[in-house]
Amino acid sequence: MPDGYSIEARSLRVAGIASHDFWVLRDPQGKALAELHGLATDRETQRAIPIGTDEKKHSLRVWHFAHDKEFAAEHGAKPTSESYIKEGQQHHTAMTGSKEEVMGRWNAAVAAKETLNEKDLNYPNYGFKVFGDTVNSNSTYRTLGEIMGVKVHDFGGVIEPGLDNRMTTPEEIEKLRDPKYPPLTSTQGDQQPTRGNADALLAGAREGGDSLSSAMRDLQASPQGQEFAARAQESAQQQHAADAARQASAQDAPARA
Repeated sequence: MPDGYSIEARSLRVAGIASHDFWVLRDPQGKALAELHGLATDRETQRAIPIGTDEKKHSLRVWHFAHDKEFAAEHGAKPTSESYIKEGQQHHTAMTGSKEEVMGRWNAAVAAKETLNEKDLNYPNYGFKVFGDTVNSNSTYRTLGEIMGVKVHDFGGVIEPGLDNRMTTPEEIEKLRDPKYPPLTSTQGDQQPTRGNADALLAGAREGGDSLSSAMRDLQASPQGQEFAARAQESAQQQHAADAARQASAQDAPARA
């Protein structure tokens, strides 16, 4: 167990090939107190959805899930059991320290939620753009990590579109930080991740100076990319079917009353 409170980077696999990166706050016993995510959110219902499929209807929003009752009360939030933490996920401790410092960094990211959500950024269809910069949940992960001033961990063996981008400018990120806690410069214990084939394609493009959009076009044409697109489309179809069933049930309700 860590000696103090900690901020942990974590990776949730999506469709077996991509990664949804997010942050976890833990107490000295390793208990998860809260999570920070960037999620596709329905503009009409204001509810988070599994996969954004229509950027006109879905926006990128910061979500804060507080699990511990005492912690939730301190932040004026309702405790929730909703969690993206799963057994066997890749994870990396970004920092361990005193309660004051760890909470100070975490709370800066929580406080930035309103500012970032007010931007009402479009969530790209199926999580990435082939043409242009992708700003998605992994961009939120990067933005919040930089606001907290911790190292943004790059997970290996998975595709992380959007990780090179942010929800806002570096200048605004600087303003959103807690001035008491400047960015950490130490990378002690951090190792370069071992990359899978798909991840290596994107990494090679970045290191070779190619644009991410060019790399994504190559990835989309690859077997891994085609598999991801097929699974994303299947998930979207299931989501649409569930939405249609709920709408039909709501329309039938007055008739049955």
